[in-house]
Amino acid sequence: MNDVAHAETLGTSHIEGAEKHDMEQFLLSALHAARAVRAFIVTSGDDGLMVAANAGAEDVSSVALHERDQIIVREVIASGKGRAIPGTPRSIVCVPIGFPDRAKAAVYLEIEREHVSDWRLENLEWMASTFAASLAKRTADEELRSFKEEAAIVIRELRLNLDMIPALTWIGGPGGELEDASRQWHEYTGIKREDALGMGFLASFHPDDVQKVITAWTELLVAGKPGGVEARILRHDGEARYFMLRAVPFVGDDGKVRKWYGINTDIDDLKRAEFELAKSQAVMAEAQRIIETGSWSWDMISDIFTCSAECTNIVGLPSTDITFETLMERVHPEDRELVAEAHGRALQGEELNVQHRFVLPNGTVKFIHARGRLIYERSHPRAYIGTIVDVTEARLSEERIQSSLAEAQRAQASLAEAQKLTHVGSFQIRPSSSEIIWSAETYNIYGLDPAEPLTGKAIMERIHPDDRERMNEIYARGIRDRKPWESEHRLLMPDGTIRHVHCVTRVESDPDEEPEVFGAIIDLTDRINGEEALRKAQADVVRMNRLTAMGAVTVSIAHEMNQPLMAIVTNAATCLSWLDRPEPDLDEAKVAAERIVNEGKRAGDVLLNVRNMARNSRPSIAIVDINEVVADVLTMMRSELRSRQINASVSLSSAIRSIRGDKVQLQQVLLNLMLNAAEAMTGKEHGRTMSVVSEDRGAHSVVVRVEDNGHGLDPIASERIFDAFFSTKPEGTGMGLAICKSIIEAHNGTLSARPRASGGSVFEFAIPYARGADEPEAA
Repeated sequence: MNDVAHAETLGTSHIEGAEKHDMEQFLLSALHAARAVRAFIVTSGDDGLMVAANAGAEDVSSVALHERDQIIVREVIASGKGRAIPGTPRSIVCVPIGFPDRAKAAVYLEIEREHVSDWRLENLEWMASTFAASLAKRTADEELRSFKEEAAIVIRELRLNLDMIPALTWIGGPGGELEDASRQWHEYTGIKREDALGMGFLASFHPDDVQKVITAWTELLVAGKPGGVEARILRHDGEARYFMLRAVPFVGDDGKVRKWYGINTDIDDLKRAEFELAKSQAVMAEAQRIIETGSWSWDMISDIFTCSAECTNIVGLPSTDITFETLMERVHPEDRELVAEAHGRALQGEELNVQHRFVLPNGTVKFIHARGRLIYERSHPRAYIGTIVDVTEARLSEERIQSSLAEAQRAQASLAEAQKLTHVGSFQIRPSSSEIIWSAETYNIYGLDPAEPLTGKAIMERIHPDDRERMNEIYARGIRDRKPWESEHRLLMPDGTIRHVHCVTRVESDPDEEPEVFGAIIDLTDRINGEEALRKAQADVVRMNRLTAMGAVTVSIAHEMNQPLMAIVTNAATCLSWLDRPEPDLDEAKVAAERIVNEGKRAGDVLLNVRNMARNSRPSIAIVDINEVVADVLTMMRSELRSRQINASVSLSSAIRSIRGDKVQLQQVLLNLMLNAAEAMTGKEHGRTMSVVSEDRGAHSVVVRVEDNGHGLDPIASERIFDAFFSTKPEGTGMGLAICKSIIEAHNGTLSARPRASGGSVFEFAIPYARGADEPEAA
């Protein structure tokens, strides 16, 4: 290692005095700590290894390192790891050291006759790193002082510049925070500097614009590019004015934003002027759109034709294609002469006012109303201005209205004629104002003069006195409840005749308004008279059927009357013989007289039944014992059955209850059924049988059944035997069974027929039991 012949003398690097002194002090400390004989700092650069400082006997210029030692230094510098190489008589320790903004370096130490332990190597490495850090800190502190001095100078100049600019200027940090603002900014906003710094500047904006400013400012920070936004700034007295906020970034060499410089320009007057202009234009455009009116102007000096948006919309042409000539070309050929004359008069000083047809590019025809006048400048025509209105809908609506009026008149005439033909009148009532509107047929039904004032009193006087109170109650309830109603009542006409009418109403009712009544009056007089005539005719048919049935049993009735009459004569003679004796036997005479009374009652009952059957009386609904009906009819049919050699059997259940009905009509039904059964056995040589049965059908109804062993029912004819005017007998009217069916159905019952299993037929009817004594007697 001391072989100088193989050592190379190293050059020296230029180091500032203070820094070199620090290096020498560090080497002395390292020399002492390692108990080395010499130490120096070697740097590596483009010129090779250079000595920066030393501690020991040698001068820096005479420091020489063996080639192997130089290799060791380079390896330490390259790897950044210290090395300890033992040897005799000297050991070598080399550790890396880093200097800020310098070439890489290492600390080289030579130690005599001592072994270098790991902890000593680590201690030297720590000392080297600590020294390098202290140098770096001092360098940084010096640079920082230099930067601060320069920044202070820049800030003073910038502050002076900010305050000299006649606008609201400011400086922002890279994160968007406010770092400084001009004196004018603070004076205008009234916000102190300490309150405005950071994000406090947002308090200067109108509350409604703060979010907009934050959004725009965030976008600028992200993009790192110049930009701006319009917002309102609050003046110190609270007035808000519009400003244009512009910000420009200052970008460093590394491409990052270091500062933001901004300026706020007052544009409130311009903004308000733009707003008023835009509002006026929008209002004008909207007004023209709403009223479908476009405006146009023709500058006669520059020959420039302009028109509004609604004008282009009406004529269906782009604004670039609209001229006075193109508009005239679109006028309907049949209206061109009319329009040309109107424009000619307008150019002579008259006002333009003309309606004409206009043909759109797609062939659609519109109706346009054009108005206009000349504008003069120094007594010379300068411009021709005017408006056009799309009156197509108005013209079409006018035509539709005229058509609708004509149609309504025809419909009204048709309605009046229809009401007259159907005897149906209509009316309308407004209770709040007592206004009553009637159709012509309503006047006709009530027999009132349309020329006379219509009042509620006049209407009520025409209603039959017996119906007035009821009608008043119905009307008042309908108005109170606001619900529709129907009623039938009578009208008493001046000549004493009575009309029957049916009233149907509908109430139009809004909860917040008075109700309004619409209704119809239907004259039922002809219908009711017709129904009454029909009822009389039906009653006559029923009575004729009844008399026909009675005619068939006339001989039987006469025979039944003959028996009690003969008994009366015989008993009367017996009574006289008992009384003619010398000593009258009063007891025997009394017995004979009692027999006379009983036979008289028997004859009277027969006559009463015949009279009831024959009379033309209305139905009388009462409680009826069906077994009594069967007994009465059998009494009338006894002789008839005997003469026809018919063996009749009767089975009457004692468990059946009473029904509600007309006894005479039920007798008529049973008499018809028994006569039909007797006639059905005509031609049968012997064994003619008929049975009449009454029995209970559960808890609901009673059944009466008539069975015979006659010729039975024709399967085809059985489907129509209850139809009116259908009969299987040559001399029959076809009304008997039809009337029987209608009588049973009027009693809420059923009448049916079926073939008998052993031959013959079965007819039966079922009628429901009476439900209680408190039910009304009228059907």
